[in-house]
Amino acid sequence: MNDPSDPSLRALFRAAAEHGSREATTLPVARVVERGRRAHRRRLALATVTAGVVAVLGVATAASLAPGPDPVLPATSPSVPAPGPGPTHRSGPLPRETENSTPPGPGGATTEGRRTRPPTASGGTTAPMAPPETATTTATTTPPG
Repeated sequence: MNDPSDPSLRALFRAAAEHGSREATTLPVARVVERGRRAHRRRLALATVTAGVVAVLGVATAASLAPGPDPVLPATSPSVPAPGPGPTHRSGPLPRETENSTPPGPGGATTEGRRTRPPTASGGTTAPMAPPETATTTATTTPPG
């Protein structure tokens, strides 16, 4: 059936080629230009939309990664101080004693240039002092029973 020597199949292809040649016409130049312009506009619109989406996603990503203010917690009653250094926390060197200050008494401690003594429990033992960052808590001791 696909034998190239078959004269009828060859004749059919020649007839189809002649018919196509007679019916084929070239398009007017204006129509070809208009189709090219439409394709160009579609490509530009797609590129613009893509660039806009990339820009919006970049801004959204940068905004989500940027450190923002800490969220404000609702007030509680009574107020509980936040963990960590408070507003009274000072960075830098601690105050130094001066040579012309008087030496502390037995068991005395220095606080901001003033001499103080730690509280003592009944029985003459010294109660442990709270660190300066947790000055709102008080240390209590019970006498040995």
